[in-house]
Amino acid sequence: MPAIAVHTIGKSILFGEHAVVYGYPAIAVPIPDLQTTVTIFPLIGEKQETIIYEAPDLGTAANLSDLPANHVLGKAVELFKQAYGIQKIPSFRLKINSQIPVASGLGSSASISVGIIKALSQFLGLKLSVQRINELAFELEKLYHGTPSGIDNTVVSYEQSLWFTKGQEPEFLRAPFPFHLLLINSSIPSLTAESVAAVRKERENDPVRVNGLLQEIGDLVIIAKEAFSEGNLVELGKLMVKNHALLQKLHVSLPELDAIVNLALEKGALGAKLCGAGRGGNVIALVREEKVHDLQQTFMAHGYQGIVHTKIQ
Repeated sequence: MPAIAVHTIGKSILFGEHAVVYGYPAIAVPIPDLQTTVTIFPLIGEKQETIIYEAPDLGTAANLSDLPANHVLGKAVELFKQAYGIQKIPSFRLKINSQIPVASGLGSSASISVGIIKALSQFLGLKLSVQRINELAFELEKLYHGTPSGIDNTVVSYEQSLWFTKGQEPEFLRAPFPFHLLLINSSIPSLTAESVAAVRKERENDPVRVNGLLQEIGDLVIIAKEAFSEGNLVELGKLMVKNHALLQKLHVSLPELDAIVNLALEKGALGAKLCGAGRGGNVIALVREEKVHDLQQTFMAHGYQGIVHTKIQ
C-alpha cells in the first residue's frame, strides 16, 4: 500500500473573534497560501498495532504509546475505533509538515486536526463527507482549545469563506472579486485557550460591560457580511478598524499588535485588525492590489518576517 498524503490549509477570522464563542456570528476566510501536509506510511508486516507520530518541525518523533494520553493522534485513533467499530488499526507512521506558524491565529491546530482525520479516513478506506470530517476534527480541536467555537475546523474543512454561528450550519460566502489580504506575524505566541479563558473571566467579573462589547462585535459582523458580499472594500476596511477597537476594549490586543495595525493604516491599508485569539499572533490587513508590494516592503523594513499575501476569491 503506498503512502497517503493529504494537504490542508490555514484560516483567518476576518470579523467576530471571541464574540463567536458566545453565539454571535463571525466571518472566517481560508488561507490557501499556508498549508499542512499529513502523510501516512503503512508499516507492512507489523504484528502488533504500532503507530508512530512524527512532527519534524517541532522535533517530535515517538511511538504513540509513549506520548501523552490526550495527544491529538491518540484521540483521533480512538474516535475512529469508537465511531466505526474498529478493533485494531493497521500499523502506520504519520508525519506532519506545516507551513502554518503555531500559536498565531492562523488555524495551525485546525489544519493538523483536519489533516489527521482526512489521512486516517483514507488509510482505513472510509469515504467521509466534508461534514463528517469537520465533526471529527472539532473533537480534536477541543484538545487544543478547551471550548472552541468550531469556526476554525469548519473553514479549514470546507476551504471556503463562511458566515459562522456556533451550533448552526455555516453559510458560505462568495466575494464578487478577489480581495487581497496581508498577514503580518507579531512573533508573539498566542494561546487561544488562555485568551478565551481570560475573556470569560472578565465577562464573569463585569458582565454588563463585556456583554455589551460582544453585542457590538456581533452587530458589526452583520454589517460586514453585506459589505463582503457586495465587495465594498472601503466599508470592510472601516469595519475591521472598528472590530480591532472593540477587541482592544476586551483586552486581547497588545501594544505590539496595535503598532502593526497603525503602521498598516498609515501606509495605505484599507483596514487592519488582530486576528484570532489575540494577545499575540497575527494582524490581518485589507489591501488594494496595487499596494500589496509596497506594504510588504514596508513591513520587512520594520523587521517583520513571514508576511503572507493571500487572495480571497
